[in-house]
Order: sequence, then structure tokens, then C-alpha cells
Amino acid sequence: MKQIVSFNIARLRVEEDFGFLKLIATETDNLPKNGEEDRPGELSMTASVPTTLTTSVTTFKNAVDAFDNALKDSASTPSTALAAEADSARDNAWRGANNYLKAMTAHPANDVRQTAIEAKTLFDKYGDPTTLPQTEESGVLHNLLQDLKAIDGSKLTAITFDTWLANLESCETAFLAAVSQRTEEEAARQVGIVKETRQAADNAYRSLVELVNALTIVNDEAPYATFIDHVNAIIDRQKTVLKTRQTKSRKEEKPVL
Repeated sequence: MKQIVSFNIARLRVEEDFGFLKLIATETDNLPKNGEEDRPGELSMTASVPTTLTTSVTTFKNAVDAFDNALKDSASTPSTALAAEADSARDNAWRGANNYLKAMTAHPANDVRQTAIEAKTLFDKYGDPTTLPQTEESGVLHNLLQDLKAIDGSKLTAITFDTWLANLESCETAFLAAVSQRTEEEAARQVGIVKETRQAADNAYRSLVELVNALTIVNDEAPYATFIDHVNAIIDRQKTVLKTRQTKSRKEEKPVL
């Protein structure tokens, strides 16, 4: 008697679980449907398809769609736009400060020129961070700001660079605050909506599997054979992925003698 094999989908990562469930949802097209024409040599499809199967498939597909929507929403939290704006602002602040110092290195007054050169050297030391990933840019700006603030403040004020420095630091602080807010929102959504919809989709999958396995016992297994075979193949592939990951993790944890 064909049966869908047991598989603990709770072991899957969030995105992995969604991908697995989407594959299963596609395979439900191989389940018998009410109103299908009978196939020669097989038991009546129409008679063997209970309403519970149709309902279970619909519930499962709807749950997977809700899971999908939750994942999409989690990638577009309100603070995401704020973080992007703050990132753009700090990029502009860096470019403005760098261009200002570049111009001031040609100032006719020697003391002004030397201070500008001292500060510009630090900008050149760290390079242009605006093309780096956000986390790397924050690291570069942190070091740059620390070095700039180590210069005698009166010298920076004398060349009116203190305003540019304050602006750059303010923009970086605003960006870090926006990122922190974004992280909190994403974490809350992950724990909340995504977790809730994942559990609902997982439960709908388990219910569908239990029902199909029961129907193969009560009715003839032929109408469900293709679905069962395909689902088991998907499960086998996923089990292999999990086993490989577990083996790799153990090797990485093994101490080097």
C-alpha cells in the first residue's frame, strides 16, 4: 500500500519550508478531482473523491499563499524605506565633506591648506565607502569619524570643517538608528506573522498527508499513486539536504587536534 513517508518539516529553515510546501502545492494537481472522467480499468474517480479531500487541498493552498504573502511583507517593513533614505543621506554627507576638503587643499592660506590636507589624507586613507555594502560602510565611517575627531577641533573650526564633520556624524547616527528600527520590525514580523502563517501552512500540509494516506487504505490507491510518488521524491531530496547540512555542521564543530 502506497503511503506518503513521514517527514518532520519543522526542521526546515523558513525559506526552505516555503519552497518545500510550494512544490507540494503544485503536486496537488495530480490528486483526483470531483467531476473527472473515469479512466478505463480504474475505479470511479468521481465516487472515490470525498469532499474532505477537496477541502483539504484548498485549505493547504490558501495557507501556503498566506505564508508567501507574509514572507513578502517581511521584506518591505516601513523602516526599510527610512533606512534607504538615511543611507543616501550619509553618502551625500561623505561626498560633500570630501569635496569640500579637496577644494580647501588648494586654499591660498598655508595654515588652512595644511589642515585641509591633514583631514583629506584621512578620507583618502579609507577610500570611498559609499559603494560598499551598508555594514562595511558603517565600519569605515566609524573609523574615519574617530580619526577626524582626533584632529585639534580648533583647526577644523578654523577651516569651517566642523560643520561638515557634525553633519557626517549626524547622518551616520541617523542611519544606524534606522537600521536598528528595521531590524526590530523584521524580527517582530518574523516571530509574529511569518511564524503564524508558517505553522498554519505546515499544519495544513500534515492534514493533507494524513488524509491522503487514509484514503489509500479506505479506497483504491491508484488515484493517489502519482501524487504520493512525487511527494515522496521531494521528501527524499529534502532529507538528503538536511543530512548533508547536519554532517557538515558536525565536521565544523569537531575540534582540530
